[in-house]
Amino acid sequence: MAASAFELPLDKRDNKRSRLLLTAQMECDFGTVEVHLLNISHSGAKLDAERAPARGETVTLIHGELKVEGKVAWVEDTRFGLAFDHSIDERFLVNQGQHHLNG
Repeated sequence: MAASAFELPLDKRDNKRSRLLLTAQMECDFGTVEVHLLNISHSGAKLDAERAPARGETVTLIHGELKVEGKVAWVEDTRFGLAFDHSIDERFLVNQGQHHLNG
């Protein structure tokens, strides 16, 4: 059975990641695009976009006051992992994402 676009798959890689569903912007080689944050930690994030950037590409993730650069670590179809250049305090985004998921 196919997963819906709004289901959040389990991330078995790192239990310190927080699941969420927030819309953000990403600046990349082909312009500024909308992305969906699927999970986040202090060191990276899992995202989904209509068109994923290339593995190894440096991008900037933007959501509200947050603006963080990182490198694309992996790509699978429209989903990809972003390793941040520096640690962030992800709690604000996690709180926003949990509020969004809970309605």
